[in-house]
Amino acid sequence: MLGVLIVLLAGCSTGGQASPADPPTTPQASPTTVSLPPRPRDIPIDGVDPCSLLTPEQRVGLRLDRPPQPRREPSLLYPGEVSWCSIRGNEPAISISISTVTTAGIEFWTSGQAAGELRPAEIAEFPALVARSQVLDDGCKVLLDVAPGQLLDVQARSAGADPPIPEDQLCRDAERAADLVMDTLLSQH
Repeated sequence: MLGVLIVLLAGCSTGGQASPADPPTTPQASPTTVSLPPRPRDIPIDGVDPCSLLTPEQRVGLRLDRPPQPRREPSLLYPGEVSWCSIRGNEPAISISISTVTTAGIEFWTSGQAAGELRPAEIAEFPALVARSQVLDDGCKVLLDVAPGQLLDVQARSAGADPPIPEDQLCRDAERAADLVMDTLLSQH
C-alpha cells in the first residue's frame, strides 16, 4: 500500500496543491534507479526556514511578487512532518515551493521508490535530480542532496496561468530557483 501511495504521490508537493477534484492519473513510468556522485560536503538543514532560502532580491528575479507562505505539516510524500514555503508570482502565474526535508534523503528518489522521469543534475556542485511528475503535468521539481538523510525539494508549478506554463519551462524555473536556494544556503554555512 505504501509503495502505491509513493508512486501516486511522486509528483505532489508537501502542500497538497492538487485539487481533490482532479481525476486520478495512472503513472506511465516505472520507478527508476539513479546513481549520483557524492556531495562535496554535508550541509544539514535541521531548523532551516525554507522561506529564508530565497532573498527578496532573488524573488524579484524569479518574478515572485507574493509574500512567502510558510507551513510545517505532515507530508503526503515524505515521512513525518516537513517544513515548506510557497511563493507565488502573478506574471506569469507561477508558484515556487521549497521544502526542507529532514526525514528522507536523496536515496528516497535514487533507489527506485518513486516513479517519474528523473534526470541527474548538478546545482552549486551538489548532486541533484530534476523530476518530472508522472501524475501531475503542471510542475517540475529539483531534489538536492545536502546531507545524509536530508534533501531540499524545490518545485515550480503553473499556478493558474492560461495557457499553462509548459513543463520544460517549469523545469528551467525549478533549476534556476534551486540554484538561488543553494547560493543562499551556502552563504549561511
